[in-house]
Amino acid sequence: MLSILAVFHNKWITGAGIAGLLAIFLLGLLYFFQERLIFYPQTMTEEEVQRVADSYPNAEEISFTAEDGTALHGWLVHASPEAEVNRLLIYYGGNAEELSGQIPMMSEHLENWSVLLVNYRGYGASEGSLDEEKMYEDALLIHDEIQAQYPIETLAVMGRSIGTAVAVNTAAERTADNVILVSPFDSFKEVAGHHYPFLPVSLLLRYTFPSEEKINDISAPLLVIAAEEDQVIPGERTRALLAQREGGAETVWIPNRGHNDMHVNTEFWDAIRAFLPEES
Repeated sequence: MLSILAVFHNKWITGAGIAGLLAIFLLGLLYFFQERLIFYPQTMTEEEVQRVADSYPNAEEISFTAEDGTALHGWLVHASPEAEVNRLLIYYGGNAEELSGQIPMMSEHLENWSVLLVNYRGYGASEGSLDEEKMYEDALLIHDEIQAQYPIETLAVMGRSIGTAVAVNTAAERTADNVILVSPFDSFKEVAGHHYPFLPVSLLLRYTFPSEEKINDISAPLLVIAAEEDQVIPGERTRALLAQREGGAETVWIPNRGHNDMHVNTEFWDAIRAFLPEES
């Protein structure tokens, strides 16, 4: 009897050991390959870039060279052919967003503004691969260079989803006249912890996007837009960020919409137009 129990005991220990090793292996995969789980780069061929240029004559191709030599590509959407670039909105997209898709919407709804759409590394026709710190560094470089190239009198920054962290960092490190955050969150670790409560995300994640630590470094007026039925960025994470904001923020909750379709509601663009200054 004892020998039988010993056999089962040893098999249980062996099974538990294998399960433990498998768990460690899977966690290791999650740690070292998390970029593929977090970011969903949408790339473009030269033909697709040309198609955008042919379809939107008001969108000028523009490029920047990062400090490490990486080429960053995007579009400067002009308010009109004769208008100077003196009222500019810089837009930072979500983690699965190729920014040429914003050209028709920005042109329609922000007709008096120029809009700068530069894809992150690895997105669109931009070179390189994505990295949190590089996202911040590239955004600051683009902010500085576009200011030097054009007589900009009013500059706004706008971020969506993961791009809100880039917008927050830019507005905290540089001057912005207005800041718009669409589906913002306090910390990426908190968002990941909501979706994967069974994983030690605080230990696994190398990307934190800690907007809660920077939100009070923004002195510009702030507009926050969020969807009431957002299943990607939970409302509690947006509210947690707002709770950290000492200067307050104008907040609009879009009813009956989720993370990816709130912009089809007229309240979305109405709120943005009402928030942005009409004159430089």
